[in-house]
Amino acid sequence: MKQGTKRLLWALALLLLAAVLVFVNLPEPPSRAEGAQVGQQLPDFSIRCVDGGEFSLSAQRGKVVVLNLWATWCTPCVKELPHFDRLQKEQGQEVAVLALHSPPVTADVKEWLAGHSYEIPFAVDEDGSISALLGASTVLPQTVILSPDGAVCYNQSGALSYEKLLELVATAKS
Repeated sequence: MKQGTKRLLWALALLLLAAVLVFVNLPEPPSRAEGAQVGQQLPDFSIRCVDGGEFSLSAQRGKVVVLNLWATWCTPCVKELPHFDRLQKEQGQEVAVLALHSPPVTADVKEWLAGHSYEIPFAVDEDGSISALLGASTVLPQTVILSPDGAVCYNQSGALSYEKLLELVATAKS
């Protein structure tokens, strides 16, 4: 086989390998499970919080509900947690916030939280059932915002600024 043909075959093999690596490592597009799409109602769910309390979606009726899917290992998630805590402190009468640790759970969330002074409720979605209900993808953080009547107003992955969070909550209230 000629030297030029060998080089061409190697180049093609490397291009194919690169294409496979890029394809395999692309972020999964956010799936939208039934009820997780804008305008739809989420079915009720309850989950035990890390502090021992319980968060029930139906108990939040009449409030804007902000569900933050996060993980201890996710740097953008950890950076935006103070925004959700501040929102809860400032608008807790009208807004209910839940920080829901998404699977896989690779750290002791309760231990991780001991080093922080957040007031929002935290829960761990051990089996992934609530994340699936919300149409969660592997891209974190993800925020789901419900109107006071329980309709999904916002469901997107990506970190939010505090200003954007306020804007989304104001939209959900109207």
